[in-house]
Amino acid sequence: MARVVLLQCLLLLIQLYGCWCSVQVFEFQARGEQSDSHLQYGDKLAFPPLDSLSFCVRLRFYFLWEVSGFLQVSDNSTGQVIHTIQAEVNLNYIRVTLSKFRRYYFLTHRLRALTWHHLCITHGNGVTVSYLDGVQQDYHNYLLSEPITGTHIKIGSWNVDHSFSGQLAQVNIWSRTLTAEEVAALAECIMEEEGDVVPWKGPWTPVGDVKETQESFDDLCQEASGTDYFIFTDFTAISAFQVCEGLGGSLPTPHSKEEYTTLLKAVEKHHGEGGKVCKPFWVGITDVKEEGVWTHMKYMTQVRPSWAVDEPDGNKLENCAVAEGLLKLADTRCDDVQCTVCAVPRRPVWVLLGACERYRRNTHLVALQEKSGNFVFRGYSDYKIIQNKNKTEWLWWDWRSKENVASLVNAVNGFPIGRQTWTMKKAMCGEAEGHKRRLLLTPCSAGQFSCDDASCIPLFQRCDLKFDCRDKSDESGCQLVWFPPVYRPDLPPVINSDNNSSEPLPVTLHVIIESADVDTPSMDMHVNLNVSMTWQEARLNFLNLNEDYTLNRLPYETMKRVWVPVVDFTNTKGIHITQTDHQATMVVNMQGNASLGDDTQPEELEVYSGLENPISVRRKYSITFQCQFDLKMYPFDEQVREFCHMELTMLSASSRLLVFDKAATKAIYRGNPQLVEYFVGDVDVDFHNDRDFAVMIIKLQLLRRSGFIIMNVYIPSLLLLVISYLTLYFTPSNFQVRVLASLTSLLVMATLYTQASASLPKTSYFKMVDVWLLSSIFFIFIIIVLHTVIDRVREWEPTNTQTASGIKKISPAPSVRSSTSNTVHPSQGEKVTMDESGEPPDVEESSNRLWRLMDMCFKHSTSSISFPGAKTRPLFEKIILGARVLVLGLLVIFNLIYWTIVLM
Repeated sequence: MARVVLLQCLLLLIQLYGCWCSVQVFEFQARGEQSDSHLQYGDKLAFPPLDSLSFCVRLRFYFLWEVSGFLQVSDNSTGQVIHTIQAEVNLNYIRVTLSKFRRYYFLTHRLRALTWHHLCITHGNGVTVSYLDGVQQDYHNYLLSEPITGTHIKIGSWNVDHSFSGQLAQVNIWSRTLTAEEVAALAECIMEEEGDVVPWKGPWTPVGDVKETQESFDDLCQEASGTDYFIFTDFTAISAFQVCEGLGGSLPTPHSKEEYTTLLKAVEKHHGEGGKVCKPFWVGITDVKEEGVWTHMKYMTQVRPSWAVDEPDGNKLENCAVAEGLLKLADTRCDDVQCTVCAVPRRPVWVLLGACERYRRNTHLVALQEKSGNFVFRGYSDYKIIQNKNKTEWLWWDWRSKENVASLVNAVNGFPIGRQTWTMKKAMCGEAEGHKRRLLLTPCSAGQFSCDDASCIPLFQRCDLKFDCRDKSDESGCQLVWFPPVYRPDLPPVINSDNNSSEPLPVTLHVIIESADVDTPSMDMHVNLNVSMTWQEARLNFLNLNEDYTLNRLPYETMKRVWVPVVDFTNTKGIHITQTDHQATMVVNMQGNASLGDDTQPEELEVYSGLENPISVRRKYSITFQCQFDLKMYPFDEQVREFCHMELTMLSASSRLLVFDKAATKAIYRGNPQLVEYFVGDVDVDFHNDRDFAVMIIKLQLLRRSGFIIMNVYIPSLLLLVISYLTLYFTPSNFQVRVLASLTSLLVMATLYTQASASLPKTSYFKMVDVWLLSSIFFIFIIIVLHTVIDRVREWEPTNTQTASGIKKISPAPSVRSSTSNTVHPSQGEKVTMDESGEPPDVEESSNRLWRLMDMCFKHSTSSISFPGAKTRPLFEKIILGARVLVLGLLVIFNLIYWTIVLM
């Protein structure tokens, strides 16, 4: 580590003193013609067998072939050539062979043509690690079966078919495993260490088309962070802005002398190569939105430019600006034709989408401007896009086979960038020669969407229901589902397990009950519920999904083409099944990771597998379910889950193919739990996937709200019972009042019973409210019977019992003696004389008076008359006392038994 620190300090000192150190660089096959061009190590290799090693290389490729090998170590010590180390490069991987082990090491970023990259491979302790530009990319655990040996090494081509086109530098092989810190230091040019097995200093012997040059560390280490400038003539301001943005850059606006000098050098370089004089040239500011407020065309941020004398002077007529000299800007008309300087970050990767190419390297291009000023898109392999000699059309040219693939006439803004319609000159993508095809030439990177004008926006802004592209192309052609060539929406999807045996597809149901209305007399329950069904459709792929699931909604026309499970609401009045109509909503849930789509479509595609990203369809239903209430305990009943439920049956296929997902399916009640007659309790779900067709049962717990019945039935009936019982304490002689009160209570009680029976379903068994009302009627009936008995006994008792003095009561005279009788009514003071029988003449009259007096006493007393010295009570009094005790006892016993049953 001390050596690393020392080298870092040394390099810093070199940079401080401005000493630019050069690096030996070899160039292979500059024109892309494959040959066995390589470097041969001058001395014979002689290193001990290696169990640990590292090799690094700095490369800059021009063209890529199917196998672009750049390093090969061979051992022929046994007389047979054995390749012990081999390395090849492609767009997004390095393939390395160590002894008999060969593996692809994939890169997180694709390699760019004409750009320096630093690659390293280390192996030690059974672990092989790959690095790109100092950053770890991939690793693999593998123990070499035998150590690495070698007698020869080739840098560049392995042979003619496995050749390398580009530049190589700093190729070193070490007999140890470099650390991640050392690899990063080598990549960033803060450390330079020669390999102890194969050093870059050589000696090397070039063979074939090889050219040696010297490059500075700055060119190798900082080349990718620079800026390229493209010069164009005869562009309006709007066209210049669109072309520069389409090229991945912008119109620069100089804010300092250094910036203007840099732009001026780029323009002068173009002049020196024979181009047209470019002065003045457009700058990227405008005040088209608000006069006098100048903003950046691309970022729309306000700027304060350095104007020339008397500028700006165009008022509302001149809303664009040009650079006329050193920090001298002037406003001008936007439709004027001026030169354009485009500042583009160095070497953006251009991709041609919409072409059915097998190899992606054929669809990757780099933008270059030739010395003549002509603009060309040069492919990584066989193709390039150029203008014809007359500059009337653009040609997609296969330079290896010398044939035209497609042509573009009347390109937008004069450039083939963006999404445009080409005429195919050869059969492609299953279509004949001469057909029109949309192709996209774009510099947008991964995670971005290309607008029609080749400008870039984040991919998540695609189809988000608002325009983000200036040309509004991001909201067109929003296709979410990719259907395979053969897709039948009448057949359910099937999931295959690891053992290749067919398993039923689980369908998840989320049932949200928004409201419920229970009608006890008709024994049904009307509910409003949202039903969401979710399943995996492995046959489909989904495109460009969004994390906001509401943006992944499928249009109705697409929804009709997708298979949807059908569920029957079984225990309902009428036939009700789930429907996929205009009221239904189908969305795709983004849960899995995306893979890049192929190049057959002229747009960037993120493809999501239907196996990892399920579909959900949601719809609201208003359905009446039939219930089977158990009303024996009404109104203190609890309708447990079995008596009122919702039964759902899968109709699309048998349980061999479709079942309900027990783990994910759920039902929730979100309405007001306080119903008119019930309180909604827990909601449970039972599954019967073992039946012929899978069945799901949603059970609601309904707890009776008995307050209404208690207030309207029980309390009034209880008061009527009390009133009826109190008639036993009325005057015994007042029979009419006692019976009338009891009969009235009986009639009201019968009315209550009739009303309660009418509000309940007809059942063959008694309910608790029936028991209460019938028992109340029975008690009142007993009281009326007792009143009748008491009155009859009271009327019978005076003629058959003795008075309290022990004298037999004299029967009342049958009638008052008529006027024709001889009865004498003596006046007060007269003496009573005897008649013929020896009795006083007024004894009969006296008896009549006594009887009337006793009768009056019976009628107006509230209790039985007791004469002094009485030994026994009258019989009717005993009956009254017994009736009071009997009825009260029966009521108490009945209530104890009744409420014990109710409350238990």
